[in-house]
Amino acid sequence: MPSPSRLDELMREGEEALDAGEFDAALERFEAVLAGDPEHWGAALDRAETLHLLWRTREALRAVTALRPPEDEEDDADRADLEARIREVTGDFGDADRLFAEAHRLDPEHFPEPVRMNAEDFRSVLDEVLAALPEPIRNAVEEVPVVVQPKPTPAMAEYAPHITPEILGLFVGTSLGEKVSAGSGYADVVLLFQKNLEHAGTTAEEVAEEIRITLLHEYGHYLGFDEDGIEDLGLA
Repeated sequence: MPSPSRLDELMREGEEALDAGEFDAALERFEAVLAGDPEHWGAALDRAETLHLLWRTREALRAVTALRPPEDEEDDADRADLEARIREVTGDFGDADRLFAEAHRLDPEHFPEPVRMNAEDFRSVLDEVLAALPEPIRNAVEEVPVVVQPKPTPAMAEYAPHITPEILGLFVGTSLGEKVSAGSGYADVVLLFQKNLEHAGTTAEEVAEEIRITLLHEYGHYLGFDEDGIEDLGLA
């Protein structure tokens, strides 16, 4: 059995890998911790989180619902929030909102409830944001429409393997520069994921700002900028 110090080291490595988006490495570390200490709450919760981010949704849901209630209510808020996010991926939006409310009750400082909007209200906020975008981005919107969906899906991850269930938006298609070089047109779209954006702020105004940032970022990809270029232009 690994020593307590080795388990702590593995947890540290797993958390660093999780933060860096190195999910396979993170999962390996958390499972190593659990092999040495099957009752390790943090490793079990982080393992479930990692499975979720790897689109292994059914496994993630089994893992998080199998967790025993902890003594610390703040830890249970983490569990409730994670289960809610997993259930959103499965389309269980009612159960998800019940769990988000439970996480907020247990730890209101760290878990504000999502800013829920109906489809009409969200579109109204989106239209206001679109009207205020810089002219080059507004021109791009005329070529590449914005489509709102509740959540990303596993099928999207097949052609965009870098995405997770938590992403706010996604440009799908071919960048403008590649179109010019190819000399042909493509059907392009910018997707916004309403459920995730509703988690990105604590007020409608903050959600609107996250929509603006997400649109700038995704249309930056359409215009042919990489991540560094998007940041240099102030579009990140």
